[in-house]
Amino acid sequence: MIKYFLVIITLALGSGCSPESSLLKVSLILDDDITGEWVWLQQVQEIGLVSIDSAELSSGTAVFFIEPEPSEFYRLDVFGRKNINLIVGPQDKKEVVIRTSIKSAAPVEAEGSIQTSLMIAMDSTVRKKQSDMQLLNQEAMQARSQGDINTFNAVVNQFNYLNKRHDDHLMDQIRDASPQLAGIYGLNYIDIESNFGFVDSLATIYKKALPDHIFTSDLMSKVNTLRSLAIGGPAPEISLPDISGSMFNLSSLQGNYVLIDFWAAWCRPCRQENPNVVRLYNKYRNENFEILGVSLDRADRAWRKAIADDGLEWIHVSDLSYFNTKAVKDYQVSSIPQTFLIDPEGNIVAKGLRGPTLEAKLKELFD
Repeated sequence: MIKYFLVIITLALGSGCSPESSLLKVSLILDDDITGEWVWLQQVQEIGLVSIDSAELSSGTAVFFIEPEPSEFYRLDVFGRKNINLIVGPQDKKEVVIRTSIKSAAPVEAEGSIQTSLMIAMDSTVRKKQSDMQLLNQEAMQARSQGDINTFNAVVNQFNYLNKRHDDHLMDQIRDASPQLAGIYGLNYIDIESNFGFVDSLATIYKKALPDHIFTSDLMSKVNTLRSLAIGGPAPEISLPDISGSMFNLSSLQGNYVLIDFWAAWCRPCRQENPNVVRLYNKYRNENFEILGVSLDRADRAWRKAIADDGLEWIHVSDLSYFNTKAVKDYQVSSIPQTFLIDPEGNIVAKGLRGPTLEAKLKELFD
């Protein structure tokens, strides 16, 4: 949905509507006593964010009249100093009052609009999470710099606990808001890959409740794109030539945990990560653990030299097609290094493991 908020804004259609009994009144009240500045009312439409009305502030107040049905996303652009998101719908009272200040950190309060209040509550949860995580990150960095391992581990545990608690609270708020538009708003704060089951279940609900809405279509598109690579789902087959020129299939490794490692000789971060992968491979290679290196190289000689120079003793495949190889498209790889961990049944159990996260996951599985 965010992308719809960031497109070109068209010219305002007028400087005000005639208030009618069927329209819903939206009043913006600023704590700042401002007169003469303009506020633009923008609606999120299929073509993007469109200015549909404008009003001049008088003693910190601007008034608009909106058709309440159906529920839609709007934004108030307060003379370029602050943007306020709101949802107005038929369930709202005859007047919606938005109170705030133009100060960037000032909170927004809403009266008379249930969905706007839900959005504000979600924003508050996210801000609290960001504040807590930033503080704990600073404490962890300080403990590490002082060599205080006990404090560092305690802070990391607290970080993980609070991170999950905030995420769980946000997901509860999204559930409570669904299938209203405010729920879709909250989903923009969710990592879809890490919470695919949750998002997928809500997408099904929105497909039934709001089948024709542009945000439902956007949500379904995201979910459908990721479904083929969801955690717990089957890993797409990879069939590519190995270093001997023979075709090799990922499925032939079933029965093992397999780390699919997308890399290339020309990729410096990949080469920097290789010593860590070599160390872990040597540690777990006898524990039904295998690595399949999928190279995005274009030069056969460079590919083979990098394998030899870095001591990569696992299985390697490539058709030397750069990012055009089918495996890259099937796994939606847009940058390297990129990894996927596959379980013995051929299902994806983790993505993007590198350095400490890869070591921690293998330790969890084998130690």
